[in-house]
Amino acid sequence: MTQVLECSSKGDKRFSAFFAWVTIFGVNNSIENHYQLSKRFGTDPAPKHWKECKGKKPTHFVVNGEPFDMELFSLWYKYLWLVFLDKRPDLVAFASQFEDFTDMFRGKSVNCQADVIKQYVKEGRASLLRDIEPLLTAFQEQGFRV
Repeated sequence: MTQVLECSSKGDKRFSAFFAWVTIFGVNNSIENHYQLSKRFGTDPAPKHWKECKGKKPTHFVVNGEPFDMELFSLWYKYLWLVFLDKRPDLVAFASQFEDFTDMFRGKSVNCQADVIKQYVKEGRASLLRDIEPLLTAFQEQGFRV
């Protein structure tokens, strides 16, 4: 029988974007909040709660006060998980016992925590680094230390 890790708040919460906390550019928050609250919608003010953003199509996103084009948005999500997993080798070792990864709340979004976790565990950290290279380059162009 295939061993499956449910990566959600109804499964192993340690692998849920709502419970996975990470510090990015000095801001400690859940991956879900980092991701959702980075979304911007035209000239509207910055959102205050993730529910204002969930499921909406942003025009751009903001990280560390700087705007970025939506073509990098999925890479931002992968970056958040990369930083989180890099700091938790015990969770990576635990997840390595599983053959497949699911998220029962997977919606229509192209970004899914189960997919990113699976990529990190099965294909390796270097695989994610290759994927997010354009984002890291954009961060460096803005003078961010990554």
